[in-house]
This record gives sequence, C-alpha cells and structure tokens, in this order.
Amino acid sequence: MDATIINNNHSSLEAMDSTLQLTLHSYNMAHPKRGIAVVINNNRDRKGSEKDVKALQAVLSHLQFDVRLLSDKTTVEIRHALKEVSKEDHTNNDCLAIIAMAHGYNDRIKFDDDYLHIDELWTNFVGNKCPSLIGKPKLVFIQSCRGGKLDYGASIATADARPGLEEPVDVKIPMYADLLVMYSSFEHHSSIRCRNEGSWFIQSFCQVLGANIAKTELQALLCHVSYLVSIRSDQTIDPEGKVVKQIPMVTSMLTKAFYFVPK
Repeated sequence: MDATIINNNHSSLEAMDSTLQLTLHSYNMAHPKRGIAVVINNNRDRKGSEKDVKALQAVLSHLQFDVRLLSDKTTVEIRHALKEVSKEDHTNNDCLAIIAMAHGYNDRIKFDDDYLHIDELWTNFVGNKCPSLIGKPKLVFIQSCRGGKLDYGASIATADARPGLEEPVDVKIPMYADLLVMYSSFEHHSSIRCRNEGSWFIQSFCQVLGANIAKTELQALLCHVSYLVSIRSDQTIDPEGKVVKQIPMVTSMLTKAFYFVPK
C-alpha cells in the first residue's frame, strides 16, 4: 500500500532546469582505517569452503581490512559476535564488511545448531544501532543457496562470447541507507561450490577485488563479479547431466560512489 504525505516542497520535476549539472558524491575513504571485515564460515559438509576463506583473508587484508574470522560457530555465538562488533567505535573506519558462507534456503542461512535469518547479519549496524557507522557503507556478501532451483541458462546466438555546509546540522537519513547486500545467486536458486576450487561467487569476488581497483567504483566491480560467475565454463552438471549456470544478485541502498582508495 502506498503512503500518502503532504509535500511541502513546491518544486517539481517539470520545473527542473534541463541543463542542471549532476554532481556525484563519494563516500569519505580518508579515515585512518579501512574498517572491520567479519568473515563467517560454516565449513562442515562444505568441502572447498576452506579455499574461499583463504582467498578472502588474503584479499581483505590486501584491502587493509581488520579481518575477523568466525569459523564453525553456532548462531548464538555469531549473534553475540556481531553485537560486539556493533558496540565498537568505528569513527576512524571507512566502512564495514560482512561475508557469510554456509548452507541456506532463501532468507535463512544454516549453521549446526539453527538457522540465522539473513537480515540478522546487518540489523545491529543500520540506523541508530551503531552510531559510529551512520553515513558509512555497510557491505554484506552472502555465499549460500537461496533455494533448490537450478539455473540451466539460455542459448543465444552472439558474435562475442550534502557538501559545502559550514555549520553542522541535524539531519535524518533512511533507516537502511548506505547498506549493500550481494547474494551469490538469484532468489530461490542454488549456489555452486567446487570441492577443489571453492565457490564460484567467492572466488570471482576475490579475483576482482584483488586486482588494481582503486579507480573503479564498487558497483562496477560487483557487476564484473556477476559477469565472471555468469560465464563460468566448469560445465557443472546436475544429476540428469544438464549444465548448470549461476547469477549473483545485488540489492544496494548506497547513496554515494564507493572506491577502495589506497591508504
């Protein structure tokens, strides 16, 4: 249902000057520290995930994150750890990153004792829950199945495979502003993990973020991650012998451009 409000702003799109120049703003990445990266991994019955952890630790450390690994923890332990991170002072940090890897089904990820709802990964960090992260990017990446459907692809014919204010003001921002969530697969679909090489999504993610990316905006980088996943040529097949494909999904509430500026 749509909400009805009284609009006190008398300007309209029709009245806007077509010659108005668009000004793009970027997040402040000049803080002393990059920020904390929480890596959550359930390794049990997930052969190959140890390669994902190793790759993530390397690339996140290269990007100057403070990497915190939570391996084979219970949901109680994970909730507690995330709560403790939210209590820390992030004033000197650029951003926060959370990467979760486990079995799952749509809006839940499974650990040994119970399921964790996906939104529990970020609920402690949005809005006023974590004041020192207000206005800063919260980046969440989830390697997990979102259902049992398999993507068999489609055949195509193709030729090629508020600045300038001198005084501080009290402003309000949307509750979920500055949050980005990237899923390894489309909703209700499976996510592919190779026993010998790790998961398609995490390995592609680390390949992209490990490159020379300082001048490339984050969402362009993530678009390339999706591209790499989509063209995987592993010829993975299901029990019936069909080739399986995969495409990640991004939900972004970021309000500015994000660059991994070197420190």
